[in-house]
Amino acid sequence: MRSNTTDTQLPRLTIAYLMGALLTFFYFVPFLAAIWLANQALRRPGLRALNAVYLLMLSALGAAAGVVIVIVALIGAADPSVAQLGAAASGLLPAGAVMLLCAALSAIALLPSAGRWVSRWLPIEPGNPVHLAALSLTALALGFNFVQSILVLPLLLESDLDAAAVSVSYLDVLIFPLLVFLLAGLLGVGWLSRRDQQALFERLGLRPLTLRQLAITLLVTAVLLGMAIGAEALWRAIDPVGLEKIGGLSEALLGDLSGLTGALAIGLAAAIGEEVFFRGAYQPRMGLLLTTLLFTSFHTQYGFTIATVVVVVVGLVFGILRRRFSLTACVLAHFVYNFVLVLIA
Repeated sequence: MRSNTTDTQLPRLTIAYLMGALLTFFYFVPFLAAIWLANQALRRPGLRALNAVYLLMLSALGAAAGVVIVIVALIGAADPSVAQLGAAASGLLPAGAVMLLCAALSAIALLPSAGRWVSRWLPIEPGNPVHLAALSLTALALGFNFVQSILVLPLLLESDLDAAAVSVSYLDVLIFPLLVFLLAGLLGVGWLSRRDQQALFERLGLRPLTLRQLAITLLVTAVLLGMAIGAEALWRAIDPVGLEKIGGLSEALLGDLSGLTGALAIGLAAAIGEEVFFRGAYQPRMGLLLTTLLFTSFHTQYGFTIATVVVVVVGLVFGILRRRFSLTACVLAHFVYNFVLVLIA
């Protein structure tokens, strides 16, 4: 017979992976469709009403998710099945509240007055449907990412992932950071709608590096690697149990993706996909700070720990490289950073 511990772990794992799959689907299909439609609306003003309605529907879905989470929190106190969720149960109400707030901000971002207000601080055009869609989708993405941090991460940390026999393929690792982010970035800057290849590369900031820029990029990456290794040592000294849990979770979720091939796969997927989206397409319009916040929110597997601080610093540095040099420098730095860390893990 299986132990009670294993029995209580199964609902947590089921809910965690189900939520993860649903969130991935939410990012992959509706978000990409929203980005494509916003670009079409920029070319064809007659589609702007449809674009606004579609984005409002996504906001409504986000609000509905928040309402469901709040209802579960309110009625689940006496429900044994909810109590089995452990630490995640206490996060239901704040997670629902955050999701509702972000859904409301997502809808407000579509107002012309909101666009004019944001344009005081960010280089966006208030009447540009692509820029307004970016603001709206940012609020939704932040909401869903924070929900993952508050709910899904505790479910995974309290579960025996080794016993769950998590199976992860190279496709699982590549599909989200490479395919989804790459498509989102390319569609966002007008691929297949309003920019040819040359204009696309110029907008993204893909340019050759000079020898000086190459040397500085590699030096900066080496400093970031030293910071990451030092942060892990500090984390080990301050909270060895927390480090072991997060490290075990990362290893379980990555499965057998280690060694040279794993380092190459993870390094290339994140470097190309994430940099094209965050620093190539997103940052020039949404600014360094908001880009870093969104970038950090997509790394929810670390929770709110020392590793999160490292991600913030890395995001800021990559953003500065984009400003000073080009997207090419960001892709190179991101690849070397991930490749080395996976290789020495």
